[in-house]
Parts: sequence; C-alpha cells; structure tokens
Amino acid sequence: MPTSDHLAAAELARLCAAKGIQHAIISPGSRSAPLVIAFNAQAGIECMQVIDERSAAFFALGMAQQLHAPVALICTSGSAVLNYGPAIAEAFYQRAPLLLITADRPEELVDQGEGQAIRQHGVLALHVRRSIQLPRTTDDELAQWQCGRMINEAIGATLLPVPGPVHVNIPFAEPLYGTTESEGNSRAIATVMTESFILPEHARWLIAQLSACRSVMILAGQGVWSKGLRDQLLHLATLPQITVLTEATSNLDEASFITCIDRVIEGVNARNERDLRPDLLITFGGAVVSKRIRSLMRKWKPAQHWNIDLGQRHFDTYQSLSHDIAVSPEIFFAQIASQVQPNESIYGEAWKMLDVSTRGIHDRTLAEAPFCDLTVFNTLNDRIPGDSDVHLANSTPARYAQLFDRLRGHRWFSNRGTSGIDGCTSTALGAAFATKKLTTLITGDTAFCYDSNAFWNEHLSPLLKVIVIDNGGGNIFRFIDGPDKNEELLPWFEAPHGRSIEQLVRSFDLVYHHASDQASLEAGIDSLYKENDKPAVLHITTDALTSPRILREYFKKLRGT
Repeated sequence: MPTSDHLAAAELARLCAAKGIQHAIISPGSRSAPLVIAFNAQAGIECMQVIDERSAAFFALGMAQQLHAPVALICTSGSAVLNYGPAIAEAFYQRAPLLLITADRPEELVDQGEGQAIRQHGVLALHVRRSIQLPRTTDDELAQWQCGRMINEAIGATLLPVPGPVHVNIPFAEPLYGTTESEGNSRAIATVMTESFILPEHARWLIAQLSACRSVMILAGQGVWSKGLRDQLLHLATLPQITVLTEATSNLDEASFITCIDRVIEGVNARNERDLRPDLLITFGGAVVSKRIRSLMRKWKPAQHWNIDLGQRHFDTYQSLSHDIAVSPEIFFAQIASQVQPNESIYGEAWKMLDVSTRGIHDRTLAEAPFCDLTVFNTLNDRIPGDSDVHLANSTPARYAQLFDRLRGHRWFSNRGTSGIDGCTSTALGAAFATKKLTTLITGDTAFCYDSNAFWNEHLSPLLKVIVIDNGGGNIFRFIDGPDKNEELLPWFEAPHGRSIEQLVRSFDLVYHHASDQASLEAGIDSLYKENDKPAVLHITTDALTSPRILREYFKKLRGT
C-alpha cells in the first residue's frame, strides 16, 4: 500500500511498527496529512480517530496506562498541539509512555503571519522526556540517516530510563498529500531493557538498619505491583517493628496492611503518637492521595526517609529525605525483605490497634448516617463487581475511596500525577478500550461535565460503567477549611454547573439510570451492570449541604472530639 512521499512521516510510521507501537490516536487536520497517510498504510498499527485533541490525549493515556506500552498521538499544527498539554503533564508524572507526533509548518513561516503556525518546536518540553524536531528536508543520505536515528531515539525514550511522554515535531512543506511506493531503509535500533540492583555492601547496611530500628513505616504510593512485591511486603508486615500503609491506588489491599490511611490517622493524638511515630520511613510508588499523611510526616520528621525509585526523582515529599535508592521497588524488596530480622518492638501492633479502633467508629457512623456521599461510597465499595477495574476522578471520589476497606480484588486507578479533573472520563474510556475488562468510573458532576467530549468518540467500550455523584458542584470545597468560611465567595470555588446530567447523557445516546436514595441506589447499581451495547451511566443525586456536614462529623468522631 502506498505511503506518504514525505520520508520523515513514512519512516516514523514504519519504525513505530517495527519497535512495537500498535495504536495511533489521530485527530483531524490538514497539515498532518502525511502522517495520516503513512500511519494508515502501515501494517501492524491500528489507527483510531478521536476528534477533540485534549480528550484524545487522555484516551491515549488510559490505553498506555493499561498496556504498559507506548501509544502514538497524531495531530495537526497550531493550537491543536497545546490541547495535548494537560494529558502530557499527567503522563509525565504518572510515567505513562506516549509518543506525541505533531505536524508543523516550516520553521521559516513561524511568526510570519502564517495560519496555524505557532512556536511549536519544544512547546511541551517541560513535561516530556525528550523533545525532537525531525528535519524538514531529507534529500541526501546523511539527512535520511539522521532522521532515522532521531526517530529511534524518540521511541526508545518513551520507555527508558523510565517511561514517559516524548514529543516529535515534524515540519511539512506543501504539497502534503503525495504518495510513493518506495520503502525507507532506516534501521530499527532495538531497546534492550535492563535492571539495576543494590550493591551487596549497601544491601547489608539496609538490612541491618531495618532489623535494628524499632519503628519502620512503609508507605506505598500509586502503582500496580507484582505478586512478588506483595508477598515481600506481607512478610515484612509480620515483623513487629514494621507497619505497611497503602491507599486504593496503591493496589496493595491486604488485611495485614493499614489500607485506610485517612481514616486511621485521625485517631493519632498526643496520648498515642509516641508509639506511632516512625524513626524510619520507606516510600515507593507514585503519588499519595492523603494530605493528612503528608502533614503528619512533615510534623514528625522521621530520622531517616528512604525513597525507592528507579528514576531517582529525589522526591522529598515529607521533607525528611535521607536516602535516595535508585532501584525499582520490586528489586529493592526482593533483595532486602527476607533477610530482615524481627526485634522486640510493639510498633506494628500499635498501628493495628488504632486501625481496629477507628474501623469500629467508622462502622457505627455509617450505620447512623443519612443518605449522603459517605453512604453512597460505602454502597459502591460493596456492590461494584469484584475483580474489575475502578477509575476514580479527582477530587472527591479519590478522597472518599480511601476511607473504606477494599478486599474484593478491584484494581484502582486515578489521574494523580497532576490530580486534575479535566480528563478523567477520557482516561477511563481509553483504559476500558485497552483492557476489554469491566471498568467503572466514579466521578463527580463537575468533572463529568468538564470532560463530556470524551463521548465524542467512536471507540466506546460497552464494558465502561460511569457513576456520577452529583452533589451540586465542587462539593469538596464545603468541607475544605477556608472556602467553606465565606458563603459569598463559595460559588467561585464550587462552580455549580447548572447542566442537566440526564440530558447530557442522553445527548450522547448512552444508557441512563438515576438514584436519589438508598433503595434507588441499590436498584440503579443492579441496572447499571446489566449487559449493554454501549456505556451506561448511573446518576446519583445527594444533598449539597448534608454530605459535607456528615463528613465533618465523621472525622470528629474518629478524632474523639
């Protein structure tokens, strides 16, 4: 099949396929015609159209997140490129491999009054692993060699040294729509994956520290981890000097771990904090949702803080960093865990006792609470089908999910790299398309409206179920200290949208269900998970004043105040 006669476009498509990229998400445009021609002709790459570039980038992010492989994004020149920005920032901090390919005008026409010509080269450089501009002309062998080498470099950088987005910008001069039968000859340079490990003398020191220290806290951030790492953490959690704290998006839900951080640490007070304060904090993984644990660790300032990260980010989130351990968490715990010796500490038991105490208060509060966001999340936690994927929008869903025990085999995801609400639905759609698994998105009414263009997409999985918790806007601001104190300014924070969720859902010809009390919620969940040929939405309305009041009372009871 003929390919583009622009060699850079043809070689890019060919090398993407040769290096394992199987999906390209394309948004329409004219300047990108050579790329569309080349990728559409390339065997081994599935081309998919998503019109809105911002949604397309988040859709690709959701795919890359699940496939653990690069996904290509293609758009035309000008402001189209800037619409990739939010998703690229999220992918950068979430370490998701994306190859964004942007068509451009010739550099000579930038700032010369040419339409759709902006300063495009390097425009996303702050949030990509590599930013590359391919040559506009490839008339001689040296230029052709350089073009192929740069393409290889760009694709490889999506995975090494750590995954992330890479930007390839390509200026095209007209004519744009020509084709050729000739094949390129750039060699595909194989990416060989490697793994670092801890040197033996350093490993011995780390093991000795863990064996001697009487209070060790392991705090897991966002990620999906291997069974081997989980088993190593389970072993460490049996040692009396160690406690393991996880969140929903840590995907490490075990009965022997502290899995509800925000719930448990509300029980920390002047009487028990000496028993709960760690001398050694070990962190790994992506972002941690809990603002409470960040504040507490910054106050306690552990004597040592080890951060385990192959990319050596030097994340000093808790302002106590003492050791930056540049290996993957999988390697670190495999080398260390089995050799750590128990000591006579009561540290792990102190955390377990507090967990039991706060769980009892949690259960009693829920039993007495009226229908509100808290009881809705309790019901969802119990009734979403087990062993499926759950995506949490920012910010209310990501926070509420941390308050409930999760032992039903769900995998939890959320865009916590930058923690924005702007692409939560598109990301979940991309993930559901990639996994072909039952996928549930729990979102708020504002986030749902904000990303409604996600459904302007022909690649909607019928296995996606969307739960919209409608509490009248950005209801979290009625709980956060500060905005709730000023009723006059509160609408600027809450930003009530005034949209009809039902009409919005039906405008996209999606299946719609509604719930407004406990009985209709349970019936709505049953209906939501019936088989459909398109995504289904459950719209849950709760009272805007009741939910924050109940949540405040909930935390007061946990604190014993």
